Amino acid sequence: MLSARRWFQESFTPTKTRGIMGSPNRRNKLQLCIFGTRDRRLKQEISRLLHRLQPVITPRLPPGEINIIFVSNRKITELNRRFLGRNRPTDVLSFPLTQVRTGPGCGWVVGEIYISREQARLQAKAAGIRLHTELLQLVRHGLLHLAGFSHREMNRLP
Repeated sequence: MLSARRWFQESFTPTKTRGIMGSPNRRNKLQLCIFGTRDRRLKQEISRLLHRLQPVITPRLPPGEINIIFVSNRKITELNRRFLGRNRPTDVLSFPLTQVRTGPGCGWVVGEIYISREQARLQAKAAGIRLHTELLQLVRHGLLHLAGFSHREMNRLP
């Protein structure tokens, strides 16, 4: 899925240069890079989520970076059409990558998760939950997909 990375580099300008959370340690060696949001609280909550999921996902993922990218409905529709053949917006897309080196000083990227802010907002309103709660559920969903979990397996996890 290297073409997904190229598409991102060519067509997405992050609202913040680079937000790195969940710095790797000797045990898990997973690092999150968050694009498309300036919300510090959300970034902290995502980092805590990664910490809670580590026992489940690290045995299934190689060490490296996971990019979490918040995008518009237009961008996620383009990705959905391009890679899955569905010409409609979706809430989250996960792309496992075969350890792509992003550049000097950067780590290996093992996957990318694209989340539509607009879809998350609609789903949160429909479910009567906070937007942050919905965004965290989508990040969790994307992380578990990157680790190879099916929807059925995800439903069995705590």
